[in-house]
Amino acid sequence: MNREKGTKKIGIPGVLAIMLASSLTVMVGNAITPALPELGEVYGLGNYASWLVTAPALGVTAMALLFGKLIDKKGPYHTAFFGLLFYGVLGVAGAFMPNAAAIFVDRFFLGAATAAIMSASVALITVFFDGEKQLRMIALQGMSMELGGVIFLSISGVLAGFSWRYPFFIYALGLAAFLMLVLFVPKCKKVAENTEDDDGSFQKQGTPVSLVLLIAFFGMLMFFTAMVSLPIYLQNDLGYSPSFTGYYLAALDLVAVLSAGAMPRIVAKLNEKGCLLVAFSCYGAAFFIYFLSGQTAALWTAVLLAGAGFGLSTPLFNSLVVRKSAPGKKGTNISLCTMAMFLG
Repeated sequence: MNREKGTKKIGIPGVLAIMLASSLTVMVGNAITPALPELGEVYGLGNYASWLVTAPALGVTAMALLFGKLIDKKGPYHTAFFGLLFYGVLGVAGAFMPNAAAIFVDRFFLGAATAAIMSASVALITVFFDGEKQLRMIALQGMSMELGGVIFLSISGVLAGFSWRYPFFIYALGLAAFLMLVLFVPKCKKVAENTEDDDGSFQKQGTPVSLVLLIAFFGMLMFFTAMVSLPIYLQNDLGYSPSFTGYYLAALDLVAVLSAGAMPRIVAKLNEKGCLLVAFSCYGAAFFIYFLSGQTAALWTAVLLAGAGFGLSTPLFNSLVVRKSAPGKKGTNISLCTMAMFLG
């Protein structure tokens, strides 16, 4: 298939649909973080309210491989279709759960829907783009993921100041992305049927996929450690408000947006390994600063470093996995990357 034709076929609205869907993935747990302290009181969870952030990650980890195999067999379109539909419904439903057990179950299956969206959105990019353009699109997807955090966490912080229920309504954007997918993204075949690659043309040499998955696990472990711990640390230990927490986490994502946009240029200068080394160095420095001080200047320095670590690494994980996967295995390997990241 000619990629230029594929690019024209999907069009700008279709690309925007994929990017909106992508923006919903990483924020699946984070959208309610400013409300965590109050959620802990409402459901009697105390500091264990942070598990509400990790519950979707469990759903992603448990279900991602199933969706990856489905992508390889049926194609990414229908996987994204059902993932977005259930994401919107289950996300909003979380505001009305009667008890702690029910909300954990709801969040788990919300994570399963997220696994479908995340794997399918990357696979859709591989269908319509390749080569350098594919790397740029995956970087743009990474920027969309972080930009979703900037916007949604800012809104979530404000909404949490009114009621702990209101941040859950942000998940209704999944239904908007669902409509855009139906209207603007062409139904496509399996990844293997939409690529000019054969089983011998992908990158077999260099870092194996298994090592990329392990590095992705540690990268997201760093990110989720910050996102789960910071709300309680900022509000309970340092006395900041939920709205400040939302703005602070949004600032982290804003830095990640800019870093993801710069990632292809850094890769061109330092190669993939050099870019990942910079990313993990930023993570390490950020956690060291959090350990040393809770002063305002230290907090804002740390958020710059943590955001850079996330933005430089996350899109690169997907790009590496795509380039090192045979066409018939791309969906499965993309889902394994999703599992590795959310297992963190």
